[in-house]
Amino acid sequence: MNNQHIHKIKGKKVLVTGGLGFVGHNLVKSLLHDHGCQVIVVDDCTNSTEKAIAPFRDHVDFRQVSVTDGEHFFPLLSGVQYIFHLACIQIAASGSEPLKDLQVNAQSTLQLLEWLRHNPQPQLERLVYTSSCSVYGSSTRLPVSENDSTRVLSNYAATKLLGEHYTLIYNRNYNIPASIVRYSNVYGYGQSPRNPYCGVLGKFVHNALTGQPLHIIGDGEQTRDYTFITDATDATILCAVHPMAYGDIFNVGTSVETSVKKLAEIISQCSGGTSIEYVPERDIDNIRRRMIDIEKIHQRLGWTPKVGLQKGIELTVEWYKTTL
Repeated sequence: MNNQHIHKIKGKKVLVTGGLGFVGHNLVKSLLHDHGCQVIVVDDCTNSTEKAIAPFRDHVDFRQVSVTDGEHFFPLLSGVQYIFHLACIQIAASGSEPLKDLQVNAQSTLQLLEWLRHNPQPQLERLVYTSSCSVYGSSTRLPVSENDSTRVLSNYAATKLLGEHYTLIYNRNYNIPASIVRYSNVYGYGQSPRNPYCGVLGKFVHNALTGQPLHIIGDGEQTRDYTFITDATDATILCAVHPMAYGDIFNVGTSVETSVKKLAEIISQCSGGTSIEYVPERDIDNIRRRMIDIEKIHQRLGWTPKVGLQKGIELTVEWYKTTL
């Protein structure tokens, strides 16, 4: 990552909530290996295990603590210079556990901000809250930008947006140094196909490599903007160090619209061919088209995605082959 501000995080003490999750453990790996940070990993192991960080477990300070448990969580923030707040309930589980979704996605964020307000941490350089492009819902205007209206269609999107609002309020009113990223369909290595909340791309790759058909929901013409994991983690770290990211929200995507049908075809080709089957639509995240405008993060912070979909899928398939 070539940026004049990136050196600021080198060797710093950082804390990552949800650090065993898919994006979380990849972020921890980058902070550790690429930036030499001292990393505290906080995760309650609801959807994940320590296996995610096994290759570098001895080099991080792992704490099995829930972000909703202030008594055990807040003392860990002492002396921390960067906080990456990724802990959340996944979108597929948010509807079945709406109160837990509210507690983990929004209330934990408010509790963290309140604690920082009443316990000033002069060494804290930035808190990065990770949100989702699901807050846009079914946008009629594409590509969708940070200035477009939000239209929440799920509990997950509602609580993620609430977390965003709290973060911006505390930034404005109490000078908590904060930035927000909105991820669009992140995929790549490290996403466990055994996790019931694994994204469609991960499921497709797993099925293709285990000789199972790829199940396309509906007609397969629905589109998404798929972001490779290293691009997502690079953008997240950049938002932590760049002065122009202070107090603002940034989309993280590719501005490339890809249909599920096209996705299945690429994965089938990369994995040596597999059958495709169509199944009825589900009622979750049922958005027809999504493409994200990334002009703001490009213009302000100088970030552009480096890994295209074809290359990203090839890298993902190779990773799955070595770990399945």
